Amino acid sequence: MTASGAPIRPVQLQVNTAGAWKTVLHFNASDDMAAAQVQEAVEVLYQVDQRTRWRITTCDRVPLVLRHLGSHTYGVWISRSEA
Repeated sequence: MTASGAPIRPVQLQVNTAGAWKTVLHFNASDDMAAAQVQEAVEVLYQVDQRTRWRITTCDRVPLVLRHLGSHTYGVWISRSEA
């Protein structure tokens, strides 16, 4: 549990520039500020190279994609439930 009483939800940010997905960092999805900062940072990086694809996934051995951003989403985060 976090200090606010919310459960810890470990997730990872991944990037794909050419072929394989690479994990960039891990963070707690229950931490709203951290999650917002990660997503805002990716939006800025996407503006530099719009060929890069990004996703937030679970930390499972076979990760479940929770959100993704890339040229096919026009640089907007799309949640798994919205796809």
